[in-house]
Amino acid sequence: MDDLVQAQQREIAMLRERVRQLEHALSPSVVAIDMAWQLTSSEARVFACLATRAKATKEMILQALYSDRPDDAPEPKIVDVFVCKLRKKLKPFGIEITTVWGQGYSLADRCRYVSEPRVA
Repeated sequence: MDDLVQAQQREIAMLRERVRQLEHALSPSVVAIDMAWQLTSSEARVFACLATRAKATKEMILQALYSDRPDDAPEPKIVDVFVCKLRKKLKPFGIEITTVWGQGYSLADRCRYVSEPRVA
């Protein structure tokens, strides 16, 4: 019985690490977000999701927003609301979010917002 418990504990630890890695991939900390944009933490997560991939699906954005709240399943329409708010806040800074019809959203000139991670 102890072997089974230990095996399950190892598997749980491995799965938790994998979830951490996937969450980081969805919303990495290497995205430059200017304080002047006045983004909320949720808006910053959406921006990071858009900045780190050529195209972000609604599912990807939902995962970036709610991965830490698995029991709080929102309506997918909330993504459109966040994108609308982001567009309004970022437009004065020349930042454009485009709709990829039937697929998701993309950030024009996204590479300028992603910095290389620093090695300590």
